[in-house]
Amino acid sequence: MYSARLTKGGVNSWAVEFRHPVLKDREGKQGRKIRRGLGTDQEDAQRIVDDLKRILADENYWSLNEQQQAKMIFHGKAVDIFYDQMEEDLIRDPWELRNEKIELPSKDDGYARVMFLGTTGAGKTTVIRQMIGTEPDEISFPAISSSRTTTCNTEYVFREGDWSGVVTFISQAQAIKLIEECVWEAFRRAVIGEDEKTIAKALLSHPEQRFRLSYLLGQYRSSGKQTSITKQLDQELDTPYPDQLSLQTDINYIINEVKVLAAEARDEFTPDEDNVDEAIDLLYETWIREDTERFNELVHYILKIIKSRFELIRTGQMHRDTRGWPVFWYHESEDKTEVVNMMRWFAGNEGRRFGQLLAPVVNGVRLQGPFKPSWWEADIPPRLVLVDGEGIGHDSNITTSIPMDVTNKFKEIDAVILVDNATQPMLDIPKVILREASSRGQQDKLMVVYTRFDQVQGSNMIDDDDRRDHVLGIQTGAIEAMQEAYNLNPKMIRQLRDHLERNAYFFPNTQELKNPSDELITEMESFIESVAMKADKAASLLPNGLIPIPQYDFGRLVIAITETEDLFMQKWLGLLGLRNSQFPKQHWTRIKALSNRVANWSKTTEYSDLKPASDLAGYLMQRLNEFLSVPKGWSIPAPDDKKQSVLQRLSENTSDKINQLVERRLKVDLHSQWIVAHSYYKGTGSAANRASEIRSIFERTIPQPKITYDNVSGDFLDELKAIVEESLVQIKEEESKQEESKQE
Repeated sequence: MYSARLTKGGVNSWAVEFRHPVLKDREGKQGRKIRRGLGTDQEDAQRIVDDLKRILADENYWSLNEQQQAKMIFHGKAVDIFYDQMEEDLIRDPWELRNEKIELPSKDDGYARVMFLGTTGAGKTTVIRQMIGTEPDEISFPAISSSRTTTCNTEYVFREGDWSGVVTFISQAQAIKLIEECVWEAFRRAVIGEDEKTIAKALLSHPEQRFRLSYLLGQYRSSGKQTSITKQLDQELDTPYPDQLSLQTDINYIINEVKVLAAEARDEFTPDEDNVDEAIDLLYETWIREDTERFNELVHYILKIIKSRFELIRTGQMHRDTRGWPVFWYHESEDKTEVVNMMRWFAGNEGRRFGQLLAPVVNGVRLQGPFKPSWWEADIPPRLVLVDGEGIGHDSNITTSIPMDVTNKFKEIDAVILVDNATQPMLDIPKVILREASSRGQQDKLMVVYTRFDQVQGSNMIDDDDRRDHVLGIQTGAIEAMQEAYNLNPKMIRQLRDHLERNAYFFPNTQELKNPSDELITEMESFIESVAMKADKAASLLPNGLIPIPQYDFGRLVIAITETEDLFMQKWLGLLGLRNSQFPKQHWTRIKALSNRVANWSKTTEYSDLKPASDLAGYLMQRLNEFLSVPKGWSIPAPDDKKQSVLQRLSENTSDKINQLVERRLKVDLHSQWIVAHSYYKGTGSAANRASEIRSIFERTIPQPKITYDNVSGDFLDELKAIVEESLVQIKEEESKQEESKQE
């Protein structure tokens, strides 16, 4: 039986306490303890509690689908408290949600889908601004800055007709979790007595640098540094800039509440000054969320402010879920400005708009219209779809893989573009991108674009040919060095080297939008022409209509598993501080944050640049591709180019299946152990115990093969074999469909 009780929240205030029948506590058990302040008098508070008791007594209301019905019967506050943190059973894929409003054309429609990858600051967004024809007098879109700007996926569809846009948002449950993490970081600073500026910085900028509350709440300013921008009208949008005094009032209130909460915490439990960080973690984590209402009320106060920011969106259709949280926005118009201007709110970073910008809660943007470069002479825009995302490798010291949400899209992409800085080409992250893309069957799709080519200088370089040779020389050396560094197949390295020598492009002065140079126009025209040709995928069939199928000795898969386990454990035991390694030990708070994400966040296997699932999938595909590239024989004789085509498609077909396998084994199958890693260990020695627990998880995820197989390692080998065999069958089926379609 679940019930609720009314309790004193403080002087002249009331709160409700209950165990939630759907939400799990931090140990993974059903019945999370909820405490919420009610902000009303005793009589009304009792009515709210009575209605919560009725909801808790009837299992028919324990689903989000019943929220609207509950609102018609029960007190609104009771309904909000019960439903606001319930995660939907099936979270919609934002990519598919955007696809329902604006479908991405494919090579069947004569379009090339182009994905841009590169390290943070390489210039991906600047290249895209050139390609979509951003006008200098228009808004700064896509937004650029010296720091991490692109934090969500963005797709551009070059198509004749009207302009349209769709924007998707993170869920309310995820927003609440991110706000909680920001408030917790601010609270930690307040407990140890940091000044207001430091507390504000922790509150307004999440450690991952994606969820920036400053965009939604405004920037903190000390009393002596108030800005003069207040109620100034933006004529273009007919919307005033935010009132800085009002923003500062809200921020001051939040910081003051954090400081009061910290004072209450210190009165309740005095932390050990010798090890204050661990003491805060031990003493307050459960207390602050379950035994006080100030923390939760503060989180919901911020959530309410965020919801109010959506009221500025008066153009287009905003679709919301049953709790009133926005799911997606859509608008279509003949006027480009009407659609693109809305991106100020969803993807902008204009400083004067801080306090109104929605970018932190956006997880995807898709725009469609007759995009074309400003210098494009044809009436019809090029048939392109551009896919852009967050820069890879925020910390190059520990980045060894591409995120799985990127590699999962590879099969839908026709060209994978590595954008790199010509003045410092082929550092660590570009090599990671090349290695992963190649091992996942994308080698023929790979191209390299070098930005800042105009800045390549040296006394030994006279003209552009010299500069090209200089950059290509570094590129060749970097690719050849990958063979020894990653123990890769020499044949694959040679193919990659030769392929990229023919598919490298050099863009000077890419940032010049108004009058791009003739050199840039010529190079970009050549680039667009080459990209468009990627939509024509060569068939693997021989003239007699047959397809060569590789044959394998699956016993050799043991070598691939052994080498993967060695590479993965070498990295992660170093990060966990359990082994001396080239990878630096991570602070215990980051490891705990990772365990929290995997244990308590739906469909999440990473925290910041700690990505164990992506690392394991990347290492496994790297070694598995080595196995696939050297079959013991072929079903029929075939030329080398046909064999290579089949092998690349086999790697591509295998890639997403490996991602699914790793996510299931790492997160789903071992979920209860992740909960233990996050919640069970507290106090002195907890960091070491948590690291050992995570090591145990990794050892079960990818067990080291033994001569006499145990059930776990034998099952893993069988699963890999099944994936390869299924991928081979898939190639046969795809070729048969292509042949049938040609005959029709």
